[in-house]
Amino acid sequence: MFRTFRHRLLFWFLVFISFSFVIIMLSFAYLDKREHILQRTEAIEQSYVMLLKTVKAQQDFFSYATKDQKFFSTGDNAYLDNYLTLLDSTRFHLMHIDFSKKTELYTSIESIRLDITEIDGIFLELIENIQARGYKNYNLEGSMRKDAHWLENITEIPTEDILRLRRYEKDYIIRNEKSYVTRFKKRIDLITDHVQSNNAISNKRKKRILYYLEGYNNKFMQLVELDERIGLKDNTGLKEVLDRVITICETGFSDAIFQAKEWSKAEFKKLTIYFGLVALALMIISIWISSMISKKITKPLTELTMHITRFVDSNFTLETEHPVVRTHDEIGSLTRNFSFLKDEVISRLKFFKQKVDERTEELANANKRLLRLSEANSRFVPIEFLQNLGRESIEQVALGDQVEREMTVIFCDIREFTKLSESLSPQENFDFLNEYLSGIVPIIKRNGGFIDKFIGDSVMALFPKEPDAAIRTVFEFEDFLEGFNHKLKKNNRRPIELGTGIHTGNLILGTIGHEHRLETTVISDAVNTSSRVEGLTKYYKARTICTEATLSKLKNEASFKYRFLDRVKVKGKTKTLSVYEFLSPKEKVKLAYLDMYNKAVDYIKKENVAEATKVFSGLHSKHPNDRAVEIFLDRCHNYIERKASSWDEITHMINK
Repeated sequence: MFRTFRHRLLFWFLVFISFSFVIIMLSFAYLDKREHILQRTEAIEQSYVMLLKTVKAQQDFFSYATKDQKFFSTGDNAYLDNYLTLLDSTRFHLMHIDFSKKTELYTSIESIRLDITEIDGIFLELIENIQARGYKNYNLEGSMRKDAHWLENITEIPTEDILRLRRYEKDYIIRNEKSYVTRFKKRIDLITDHVQSNNAISNKRKKRILYYLEGYNNKFMQLVELDERIGLKDNTGLKEVLDRVITICETGFSDAIFQAKEWSKAEFKKLTIYFGLVALALMIISIWISSMISKKITKPLTELTMHITRFVDSNFTLETEHPVVRTHDEIGSLTRNFSFLKDEVISRLKFFKQKVDERTEELANANKRLLRLSEANSRFVPIEFLQNLGRESIEQVALGDQVEREMTVIFCDIREFTKLSESLSPQENFDFLNEYLSGIVPIIKRNGGFIDKFIGDSVMALFPKEPDAAIRTVFEFEDFLEGFNHKLKKNNRRPIELGTGIHTGNLILGTIGHEHRLETTVISDAVNTSSRVEGLTKYYKARTICTEATLSKLKNEASFKYRFLDRVKVKGKTKTLSVYEFLSPKEKVKLAYLDMYNKAVDYIKKENVAEATKVFSGLHSKHPNDRAVEIFLDRCHNYIERKASSWDEITHMINK
């Protein structure tokens, strides 16, 4: 039907717009119908409100117009005009309420219309009676007053009788009590008898007086009858009928409003169901049209997309499948072009893959060489050393790079290695040291340290973090030595012992040399001190000695066992060092009498040399090989023999 994909899309787009227009028109129709339903209900409520205002206008008329002399003289009154206006408005609203004759609401509205007509008729009748009755000098009451005034001015009737008669008249008008009517009748009868029996009055005069008395009496009785018929004062007569019809009308309005609300709910429900079904039908039709579009229009695109996806997922290598050209429009052209592009991409990728494989192999070989070179460099220059210099690789290191750090230095040495080395061949020497170092170095690295250098059988290691790690490392050396010495015994060789010196201080790490020959090094007095402390292990026959600088930096000092050894001035140093022997869990003998030893040292610090001598003498007799006990005991004896006043013993080391 349509030659191009664009024309097909435009056609279906117009179809959807048409459906949207229909839905919009239905929405407007729904809103219009709903508004019409609401208007009917609101018209009833507005009519009811107008009725209430009309009743209020009637009450205002009764309250004010009945005493308005202008109303009785001209018949005009603002409250009456307001009533008529409101009544017309009420009838107008009711006239525009149209319901089917079959509905209950139609009957209710017609009944209300009849009630309003009846209310108007009664009210108009009330107005006529009120006007006939009059007020003060108008109509019936005015005529009655004229007769009374004439009677008041004659002398034939006693003034007291006339005044009483007038009082009864006024009391009735004010209080509306029947007793005053009875008194009025009795009094006027007495006056009539008095006049008839009075021979002093001429017959002509009597007739005239009796004429006015009879007129006064008749008009008063007519006034009473009209009051009873009107019923404003005691809510009887026409007023009572008016109120009853108004009540019936108000009840009718209440029922009509309720019925209207129920009717509107029912109408809304039917309206919602009707329009809902129509909208549902339109939605189903739209879904059906969408399905047709997806089949007829989007199917070629879907197939092309699937072929492209499979082609991409195959890393652009899928050659067997080609999309089918189903249309002669833009999508068909796109499908044909994709097939051409696919073949070209596969051809080019094969060529590029061949070149990439060749280059990849070259790069892989170069990378392997670089890795081997990097590993070789890290064996000579520890990566930790570079990291402390703030460098990531050896390529970034330059001559003069340096940094100052506080670290703990370990110097570890094999006792009497020279004798051992003399008994071994050169190859055996290297094999021995490499096997020994293969056990020592991992322990150092595992505890956060790194090797600075190997000096023959000696190892210098640095610990950047807390000194506790250095102490733990030395204790783990002993675990390694236990297995290493066991292996030596199997080979008929003498076990080895280690001496370790530990000191903490500021180090300068950097590079020295020439631009053609660089070397990393550590320059610090702390390094020399650590080396000298390692030398003290031979003198004191101790495995591990550390300085007070290291002891003061420990984070968990309580987790280690140690004892004070001496105050020493090592060769080449002017400052005195306080040195301590740290005891590993394997040194059970020394640990057994550590408390006694420390107690004796406390005696010396308090210069209670005599008590210290006793303790050290007891320890020496049991442990004659403990060099520290022997030294302290000799100094105690010298102190006592010299009779010295204070303990200031310091050991001066001549040799390294």
